Amino acid sequence: MSARVKPAPVLVIADLPQADVVLGEMAMLQRALDIVETDMNRTIEAAKRSAEAFASPRQTRLRELERALTVFAETRYQELFGTGKSVTLNWGTFGYRRSSELKPRAKLTWAIVLEKIKSLGIVELLRTRTEVNREAMRDWTDERLELVGVERVRKDVFWYETKKEELVATRN
Repeated sequence: MSARVKPAPVLVIADLPQADVVLGEMAMLQRALDIVETDMNRTIEAAKRSAEAFASPRQTRLRELERALTVFAETRYQELFGTGKSVTLNWGTFGYRRSSELKPRAKLTWAIVLEKIKSLGIVELLRTRTEVNREAMRDWTDERLELVGVERVRKDVFWYETKKEELVATRN
């Protein structure tokens, strides 16, 4: 099924037969655009497949070389990094850097950590994102909306759907 579209009126339509002609032309234009998009997606997919075919053996080789360099560095750690943290050669530099990560202790999860932080009241460790939940407000009465300074504005919004699927697959 086609998506609903809200157009900005430009053309003056005099009667229902003319409106039907307009819908027919719109259906043909939408169908033509669908065909262009389908062709574009096929071209993009072909380009992706071609790029993957080119990249895949190179990525595999790169991973092999990374593992080899890592093993080399690990097996000669003292020899290579006794005086420094990196080795610079003609084609690049490799080495180690000190890093750390935070993770919950054994048998704990981040959810348990969060609850501990809340219970201790350590608010600087909490992220809070506050925004109005408009979907929840849709069910409120107008009187209740007024309490928070919101009003419900009703409006008729024009839409249309064409029957482009019924057109013969032509390229227009």
